[in-house]
Amino acid sequence: MRFNKMGSAKVLYGCFNTIFFACGFFEVVCGFLLLCDTQRVLLSRLLASPEAGLDQPPFYFLALALLAAGLLMCATAALGCWATYLPGYFILTFYFLVVLSLLMCECAGGVLASIWPRCLGLQNAHGGAVGALQTYYALPDYEYFTAAVDLAQTELECCGMTSSRNYDMSAWQLRRLGPRGLSVPLSCCVQSHRSYLNPVPRNTTRCQEVTADPKFRHVPGCLDRLDEWYQQQYLIFMLGLFVTAVFKLGILLSTVFSCIRLKRRRQEIRSFVMKSIDNNTNENIYESKMAMHDEPITAKYIQPNNFYSPRVRNPRIFHSKPNEMV
Repeated sequence: MRFNKMGSAKVLYGCFNTIFFACGFFEVVCGFLLLCDTQRVLLSRLLASPEAGLDQPPFYFLALALLAAGLLMCATAALGCWATYLPGYFILTFYFLVVLSLLMCECAGGVLASIWPRCLGLQNAHGGAVGALQTYYALPDYEYFTAAVDLAQTELECCGMTSSRNYDMSAWQLRRLGPRGLSVPLSCCVQSHRSYLNPVPRNTTRCQEVTADPKFRHVPGCLDRLDEWYQQQYLIFMLGLFVTAVFKLGILLSTVFSCIRLKRRRQEIRSFVMKSIDNNTNENIYESKMAMHDEPITAKYIQPNNFYSPRVRNPRIFHSKPNEMV
């Protein structure tokens, strides 16, 4: 019965580690796919201000973090499977601390993403987003920001941050950084085939009219749609964190359960060995005392049967032959 309980603990521990390894592998795949999704990564550049000085978009660092976390989870799961077959507490303790550290880091990342949206998410202040568009769009040193804005206006079917009037007082309009006669960038126009790098409007003249026509130019602003897009990405991120945290919590509980079972098994084995030693000592105490003598006790105290036989002559009567038999 004891061995069945220990086996069930190992089976539970092994199942959680297998699922943990699968989660780590899934995170590696997600990080690789996110790293290869250039449009999603480029669109995430609008989630941080150009003044932040980030060399890469936020989702680029998120993809690297997913890759690193997934590889670390796979290595930790392999360590856990190895620790299943070891009787000591050192590997289990180290494994427990590693999983606990990963769980704490994920919880901290989730809390940080929820309470610090100005760092990890879209800036809620409309003035900051509009100011960034009017200041940095189409400038020579901010090509990636410009490409991100064009991508958002093409894919999300919007124009400007709050409306197309954001371009009226922008550096793009005042410095004549775009073609002459354009009131809005070509990415604001409705296209037959979407392309943010080389937009081809359905009707350029109707798109550049003062009164926007929804058939030829996108009317809504991009800020609300970017916020919705960010909320979708945030929900997917938090859901993944929650699922991984649940499995890590299960692994922690199974590790504690395995340690308790291992401790009980050691105590039972120790008590069984001590009882066996005591029984062997009590059974061999007589033989151990006999081993102190040079010869067996039967050699000293057991005499031949004829010594006590009544047929032996009395030596006081028969002096000549005391030992003759009758």
